[in-house]
Amino acid sequence: MNILLSKHKKLMFTVLHIAVWALFIRLTIPRIMVERSVNDIFFPLIIAMEYSLLIVYFYLNGSVFVPRLLSKKKTALFLAITIAAFILFGFAVPWLVRQYFVHFMSEPPFRPDMPPRRPHFPPPDGDRFSPHIIVERIGIYARSIRFLIVFVVSTGLKTVSLWYAEKQRLQELENSMVQAELSFLKSQIHPHFLFNSLNSIYCLALSKDDKAPEAILSLSDFLRFVTVESNHSRIPLGREMKMLKEYIRLQSFRASEKFNLQFQANGDFGKWEIMPLTFIPFVENAFKYGISAHIECFIHIGVEVKNGVLQFTCDNSVVLEINKRNLSEGVGLENIRKRLCLAYPEQHSLNIDSDSSAFHVELQISLV
Repeated sequence: MNILLSKHKKLMFTVLHIAVWALFIRLTIPRIMVERSVNDIFFPLIIAMEYSLLIVYFYLNGSVFVPRLLSKKKTALFLAITIAAFILFGFAVPWLVRQYFVHFMSEPPFRPDMPPRRPHFPPPDGDRFSPHIIVERIGIYARSIRFLIVFVVSTGLKTVSLWYAEKQRLQELENSMVQAELSFLKSQIHPHFLFNSLNSIYCLALSKDDKAPEAILSLSDFLRFVTVESNHSRIPLGREMKMLKEYIRLQSFRASEKFNLQFQANGDFGKWEIMPLTFIPFVENAFKYGISAHIECFIHIGVEVKNGVLQFTCDNSVVLEINKRNLSEGVGLENIRKRLCLAYPEQHSLNIDSDSSAFHVELQISLV
């Protein structure tokens, strides 16, 4: 199937070129030159040779001169070849054809009893307004204009084509670098979440809580999500929300009665996609620094999608005794900052505020 499509494209490409050249020839032959062909049996042959040279130059310029000279900054050599081609096409070749080829074909035949091959025309009278002189001048102007059109079109098309190909190459290179960096950042996330989740299960095990087996099952589901879904650049938003709820549930196993957790989700999550593991680093940070078994604490999480814009908020209390033990923010928030910049350049806003009692995160992402 691919081979047939390729052959079909080549055929269409060839037909298009033939049609464009036919239109170009029809529009660029002056009327006076066409009328001349009635009296000059060699005119169609001369025109055919001139346009053949133009066609050859068009493809040579596009496939050789522009990519190998102009794009390589060899401007002087490119201009020299262009000027030489103009002189050759506009003056040298037509003069040689008329002086030698036409003269040879106009000579009397070897047998005197046969008629001449070409009608005899009187030489030009030297008047600058004579039909012969006018036709010659129009021929020079016409050839110059034809060459200029062919030069501009072939150079322009090839230059634009090379520019587009280079832009595509740079874009692919940039995308590959972005994907490589995203993969590296994701590889940091996996052990980070595993470490914190195991801490939660460890707390349940120490207290001999019956929720420990359920927590292990939740961790298994979550790790399956991290190892499988995070390999994609985008996943359904509904899937991300499901795993966010699973992670909140996993972390809530070690919460005390003094902990106030609120989670609100509004909007249609079914038709949108998002970068995997977008919300969880913020929630993980909130659980790490915002809950305690001895004092009143809270975590309030909200997710809303409206008109293609996702709004995520996460507020949590700040437990001073935890912050004194660990002042480092870790890889979580810095990691998600980099990932958001790579995945949503100029399509997101992230504001993080904190004071001695609360930590606030507000994230907006344009999903359109």
